[in-house]
Amino acid sequence: MKEIRVNVKSVSGKKSSIAARTMLFDENITTVGDLIRSSVKVCVDEYNKRRESSDLIEVLTPDIIENKAKLGKVSFNVNYGESSPDLQKAVDNALEAFEDGLVVIFADENKLESLDEAVDLNAIESLTFIKLTMLAGRMW
Repeated sequence: MKEIRVNVKSVSGKKSSIAARTMLFDENITTVGDLIRSSVKVCVDEYNKRRESSDLIEVLTPDIIENKAKLGKVSFNVNYGESSPDLQKAVDNALEAFEDGLVVIFADENKLESLDEAVDLNAIESLTFIKLTMLAGRMW
């Protein structure tokens, strides 16, 4: 397993936010498509673990509130829904979003361009995922 710092950035609404974290990736990732599949699997697994362990409500200290406010949402991390995410649908959605240009991925300073592009995790210090949103409004 390879540990890499991942920056997740959302450029939407009035605030843009960056959340930095570390993720463990399988060493056998060779393409951008593999990287996306692995990232989605890690995120879905983490989500399911949080969902299962939501018996305890998180205490919101002033520091936690401030950090969550910077990210755009202050919450107790409680999932009030009953359904679990479908891993295959999540992977398909992420791959499609990348192909459609709604998500951009940078490996260090280099933009990853296609699903078939080769990726060497040993040469990467950080990944940045940027979710782009379309502007609303009239064309003229």
